[in-house]
Amino acid sequence: MNANRQFFQCIWLVVFSVGLSPVTLSAPLFETDGVLDVVIEAPMGDLSRQRHKKPEFPGTLRYTDASGVEHAFAVKVSPRGHSRLEVCDYPQLRISFDRDETKDTLFEGQRELKVVRQCMRGRDGREWLQLEYAIYRAYNVITDYSFRVRQLNVSYRDTESGRRGQTQPAFFLEDEGDLANRLNRKRIRPPKVDPEQMEVVETTHYMLFQYLIANTDFAAKRGPKGEGCCHNGRVVAEAGRQTDWVIVPYDFDYAGIINTEYALPGKGLPIRKVTTRLYRGFCWQNELLPETIGLFNERRTEIEAAFSSSGIYKKRATQVKRFIGRFYTTVNDPQELQEKIMDKCRGPDSLPVRDSQVSQDQIKAPSTG
Repeated sequence: MNANRQFFQCIWLVVFSVGLSPVTLSAPLFETDGVLDVVIEAPMGDLSRQRHKKPEFPGTLRYTDASGVEHAFAVKVSPRGHSRLEVCDYPQLRISFDRDETKDTLFEGQRELKVVRQCMRGRDGREWLQLEYAIYRAYNVITDYSFRVRQLNVSYRDTESGRRGQTQPAFFLEDEGDLANRLNRKRIRPPKVDPEQMEVVETTHYMLFQYLIANTDFAAKRGPKGEGCCHNGRVVAEAGRQTDWVIVPYDFDYAGIINTEYALPGKGLPIRKVTTRLYRGFCWQNELLPETIGLFNERRTEIEAAFSSSGIYKKRATQVKRFIGRFYTTVNDPQELQEKIMDKCRGPDSLPVRDSQVSQDQIKAPSTG
């Protein structure tokens, strides 16, 4: 056994014995996945017309709890996003709450939530939304280091015209601060992340999952200029530590498994369509891929269930199932795995010895009890 393989096997054992242990408690809003009916009242017309300025408007959010009591909160509503502001019929939204108003309700503790809503009108827009929701749910199956989501039916009311808009599906995305607290970590925005600072197991989950959904619209080492790391990912770290950082991905609308009409591969990538999978993991992760593939195999039924219950039409559901099936064919065929994943990796095949490397006396076998 070479030294590099021995190092990664040691790390793998430590993860299950003395390593990462995220907090399992969650905000009430995300404790269940039942569809929540809400009403958002705001100057929706002005919000849409002024989306590029990202103004913030006063509004109201209403919902009825399980006992039949209606709650109404004063909120602030603003458009958000980057590429979707340019291409979508409907702007994505951010809702800001007053925590004093939400006490003892389903929204207790919430400060700010992203609303992921339909991009385009019609059937395609609904299916894209449902598939992006399914991606978040599928990643929840793989790891707790993932954003929680809550399904919605939203009725939009324009407070300027008094017009009541149509009810549309949407979902809330867990707040970044709540994500970090749940994982007993802190949010950080470093200008870059060096490979030796990455937590090895979760980074391997992250890269293989991006390959599963055929997503290349992310960056693991840097973010957009002036915004810090990482593009379509948030870094969470244990307080004061410069290693074992975890990147938690979000924004999957460019994933090939969705195949939105506006999605294009990133510049410089050797693919012409987003539906073509391209592995963008690092070569030092090849040592951990067998264990990670084993996890994906173990949870295949749950992953497929996340997509099959997403409410998409039968034809698209069949296409998605086949798309996932091709992933499993690749990762479980030694030749395909070598050619399409391991040989496509980036960078050196080992990491420098890190400050976070565990000593031999810390390593013990996982409990069998």
